Amino acid sequence: MINLLRSDILKLKRSLILLLIFGVPLMLFIVQTAVITSGNAPDQWRTVAMSGGAIWAYFLLPMTATAMTALIAQVEHGTRGWSYCLATPRAKWMTLLSKSALAVSLMAVVSVLIWCALLLGGTAGGLIAPSEALKGGIPFGFLAILLFKMWLASFLVIAIQSIIALRFESFAVAVVAGISGTFVAVVATSAKMGVYFPWLLPTNILASAPDRAVQALITGFAGGLILMIAGSFWLARRDWN
Repeated sequence: MINLLRSDILKLKRSLILLLIFGVPLMLFIVQTAVITSGNAPDQWRTVAMSGGAIWAYFLLPMTATAMTALIAQVEHGTRGWSYCLATPRAKWMTLLSKSALAVSLMAVVSVLIWCALLLGGTAGGLIAPSEALKGGIPFGFLAILLFKMWLASFLVIAIQSIIALRFESFAVAVVAGISGTFVAVVATSAKMGVYFPWLLPTNILASAPDRAVQALITGFAGGLILMIAGSFWLARRDWN
């Protein structure tokens, strides 16, 4: 699996993956800085950190997962490289599973950069507008744990997007699915079954009810792992010629 991941990473060199990995955190850094300097942000570090985490979980995370999985799949779709890729001595399901594993790994990298972006944005906003400087200690550990839980809860939506992106050659299919899921999440927020909606699970980590946050973590993480493995076996049965 490690060798497969290394190979997939090398294939991504000519894609737009680096723009995605660094572009999203940069955008959140700019937004965070702008909100604080405008005077419209709360004056407490912890509250601002949670607000930034909410923006990431509610909208940017699922959209990043959508683009990430689509770009990874297009490396093979775009070059018609599946015949060669799946002709290696390794089991087909393992080769396909490595694509989802790569997406999860890269989302972890983006999560770390989001942590940096939120903390740097909060600090920069206070330096630019000293009167709006945030109060309280900088929540290094709190924000790290929050984003880590959101990453674990995002496994299910990453698995869904990865399977769709691998199954369909068209980049548009995966993107439309991701956009649809993200916007349906807006309606499903207050719905009774919204607690199980994959695109809402990272956001539910912020729920005031502890049970809901724990359920989101377990459903997203365990459900994602199961679906990634099951989806890889299902896709391996497909004729990729």
